[in-house]
Formats: sequence, C-alpha cells, structure tokens
Amino acid sequence: MASAGSFYPRWLRGWRRYDTHMTSERPHVIIAGYGIGGRFVTECLRKSDIPFVLVEKNPQTVRTQAELGLSVIEGDITDSEVLRRAGIERASILALAISDEEASIRASAAAHAIRPEVHIIAATRYTSSGLKALQAGADEIIVAEQAVAREFHRRIETWMTQHGLGPAARGY
Repeated sequence: MASAGSFYPRWLRGWRRYDTHMTSERPHVIIAGYGIGGRFVTECLRKSDIPFVLVEKNPQTVRTQAELGLSVIEGDITDSEVLRRAGIERASILALAISDEEASIRASAAAHAIRPEVHIIAATRYTSSGLKALQAGADEIIVAEQAVAREFHRRIETWMTQHGLGPAARGY
C-alpha cells in the first residue's frame, strides 16, 4: 500500500489537519456529488487529512453530512457562484462525481473559465460525453462504459485462465 507521501502530489503531502470550513487559503479539493463515487473520494481524502469541500444539490444529504461534520455546500456545481463559495479560486482539484453528464460538461466549462489552473476530473457515462467534457475544460475523464469494458475483459481473461483456456494454454 502506498503512503500518502508517495501516492499524492507534493502539494497534498504532509497535511495533518482536516478543515471543516474552507476559510483557509490552502489548496483543497472540491467534490461535486455525494453518490458512490463522491463518497469514495470523500472518504479517501478524509482518511488522508486532505482538505475538501463537498458540493451537493440534495438538501437532506447536505443537512445530514453537515451534522456529521463534513464541509458541505448546497448548490448546483454548474453555477459560478457555487463554485466560488466552494473556493474554486484556490482549489487544486475539482472532482465532478455527478451522474448528470451535461452538468459535468457545464461545470467543467464554468470552473475552467474561473480558474484555468484547477485540475478537473469529470465522470461521464459515455465516451462522447467525456470528450465534450475535455473540450469544455476537464483535464481528465473517467468514462463508465470504458471502465465496464475493462472489467469485462479482466473477468473473462481471469475465467479463461482459471479454466485452462487462456493464451498460455493455447500456446500464444
């Protein structure tokens, strides 16, 4: 298992305090969406003591997470004012872990317009939407259909190898 010092970029290393409010001038991560992807990112950052703020549209989720001590803002990540409230001017990463592909594209464009230096990672379902997010300003994309294809390949290859049907068994 990689340590935080080797796994994370230099600007994230050595932080040992979790900020519950983004009043600090230090760089931080903005996470949009608290579905499975957003929860996973949030938990990873929390365990590594990396400052972050969550932007979520669901008022009940915002209330619950705020009561649990999470730094959370209610709002639409495509709105430039919400991005500013989340601290886009000093954020290092914007993780768009939302299911609405069109919103990911709009949020990429809005964030890039405010701060071109922020590293934007956008999740999309389809490759075509991912390409649009890249054109709008995202630096990286995570495409669900590509992840599914890789996982199918991995599982089929594993099964075939376990049953003596893999490339080695056929002399390739």
